[in-house]
Amino acid sequence: MNMSEQEFQIFSRQLILKEFDEKTFDFIQKQHVVIIGMGGIGCPTAQYLLSTGIKNLTLIDNDIIQLTNLNRQILYSIDNLGEKKVDVASKILKGINPKCKIKTIAKKIDGTNIKKYLSNPSIVIDATDNWYSMNIINKFCVKQSIPLISASVIGFDGQVILFKNTKKNHLCLNCIYPNINEPNLPRCDTVGVLGIAAGLTGLIAAQITINFFTKNNAVDNK
Repeated sequence: MNMSEQEFQIFSRQLILKEFDEKTFDFIQKQHVVIIGMGGIGCPTAQYLLSTGIKNLTLIDNDIIQLTNLNRQILYSIDNLGEKKVDVASKILKGINPKCKIKTIAKKIDGTNIKKYLSNPSIVIDATDNWYSMNIINKFCVKQSIPLISASVIGFDGQVILFKNTKKNHLCLNCIYPNINEPNLPRCDTVGVLGIAAGLTGLIAAQITINFFTKNNAVDNK
């Protein structure tokens, strides 16, 4: 296992679990996870994936930190106002495991740059909050056969869906929600969101990611 003594200490309690033998943990550490949207869902997702052994992360978000983010975006504090979310998130996450490799992209994903920024991911986690971005990400992942987790939250409710995007068994976001145009949906800034709901949604997204990598289908959609 390619792991330093420091990393062994960090993950020692997890490595006691029989599900995380040397082969499995080594595989997890080699996976590349792309998280698009470092808000209320993306923050806990990134934190817990890194804490579970994911070492290669790409964080994509073009926003800066505002006061209204702090009730649910747990990687940021009042001292970070005006800073780029991806920069602050990267710094905090590297404090968990200094050996991790985090790439930050402070851009908004669109049809002209998605191929450039989504380079060889093992899985993509879409934690954006707009239908335009979700559609672009979904179409790209379907075309490239990239596993996609779509996660969203509003009010007290969260939704997390895993799309495996295998060529022989097609089911994607557009199959479930065949909207061509941006639907008129409630937003967090109009109807509100509970920070805990966002956190739970992020935790579930992280757990489904690990289940996918370890072939644990307990929370996996078929």
